[in-house]
Amino acid sequence: MGKIPIWPNANHEKDVVDILLWNRWLLRVLGIWPLIYPDTTTIEKILATFSFASCWTVLGLFLVLTSMYTFTDRSIMGEKMKMLGPLGYVFFSMLKYLFLVVRHKSIRRCVRILSTDWRMVREEYHRKIMMRDAEKGHLLSKFCIAFMYCGGLSYNTVMPFLSQASSDANEQNVTIRPMAYLGFDIVFDLQLMPVYVFAFILQCFTGIVMFNITTSVCCLAAMFVAHACGQIDIVIARVENLFKGERSHVKFDKCMAIIVQHHVRALRFSASIEDTLRELCLVEMVGTTLIMCLVEYSLITEWNNSDGIAIFTYFFLFVSFVFNIFIFCYIGELLTEQCSKIGHTSYEIEWYDLPGKVALDLMLMINMSRHPVQITAGRLISLSFGNFGNQMEFNSGTVHFIGSKNIGRIFKLASNCHSIDMK
Repeated sequence: MGKIPIWPNANHEKDVVDILLWNRWLLRVLGIWPLIYPDTTTIEKILATFSFASCWTVLGLFLVLTSMYTFTDRSIMGEKMKMLGPLGYVFFSMLKYLFLVVRHKSIRRCVRILSTDWRMVREEYHRKIMMRDAEKGHLLSKFCIAFMYCGGLSYNTVMPFLSQASSDANEQNVTIRPMAYLGFDIVFDLQLMPVYVFAFILQCFTGIVMFNITTSVCCLAAMFVAHACGQIDIVIARVENLFKGERSHVKFDKCMAIIVQHHVRALRFSASIEDTLRELCLVEMVGTTLIMCLVEYSLITEWNNSDGIAIFTYFFLFVSFVFNIFIFCYIGELLTEQCSKIGHTSYEIEWYDLPGKVALDLMLMINMSRHPVQITAGRLISLSFGNFGNQMEFNSGTVHFIGSKNIGRIFKLASNCHSIDMK
């Protein structure tokens, strides 16, 4: 089999830096960037170690304090239900953080393959194809970051100060210190202004860490899938150009060797994406679906309380989580459709004019396209538009269950059992 001619791309270093732009900034905050991209300075590694320790410290503190507040007698039933969402979000965020660290070698291998592909671009229009698909990945990343940060920061900063609950407390001449997450008064004396400011900033920083974890997974998936789609688009362009130029048996054999090799490389990279992201996608799909149910419950509760600021905030959070799941399903659907597209393109060309051996190679590609690569959530759920609809249907059924106050009955039963044990 012939080898793909390597014509070095003079701009490949700049191209790789541009492709990794969003992932670089997000993963630097989490302290994971040196694990994924080893070509970093000593100072960057030291700062990454400090960031890594700081992120895990604030997430652990948040999890402990909110758990103590939620599952003890410090809170009433309404507060318990309100804190289930943030508690679940920080738990699933820590789980995704853990998988990002565990899977750093696989992510680094995918980044290395991506860098090699940019370095060995054969022709200028191939580079334009890759740039076009990379822009799609950037666009998805921008939308994910915008929705997640707007919804999350509104919950952390706007709602605590402008919601109806804060106004009611002020009308009773009670000095309050509004906080987005309850339970920090277990450790911090929030009546002291310097302590309150520190606790509030700590909560905002914890929120930023959690948003970075969510957007990092999404941006990684978007970047890898966009690159795989770009490689497949190049294969499709090669197939479409198969009959251009001089027609000879040697020419067809050489071109088909290059096409098949490039196709196999793209399929292997796509399989590596699925292997790298399947645990992260599973945690994302399950965790986001459950949190969406709790957000919907809070939205219904605030609707009954006629709290406009809280309603808008929870609605924006809900839209952010829906959009997050949609992006993952869209990415999976895009890769599957792109892998199948090669078969359609191979059939639509004048394959009947090809020499027999070359036509058999083309038939092999058509057969491969009948079994396209799919990104799955833990090899249990394939990420597609069909399963996105199933997730939304499940979410509607679950919120109906929560709305029927079954969760409240469970909490009451647990409280009664706790009281009996204490006696």
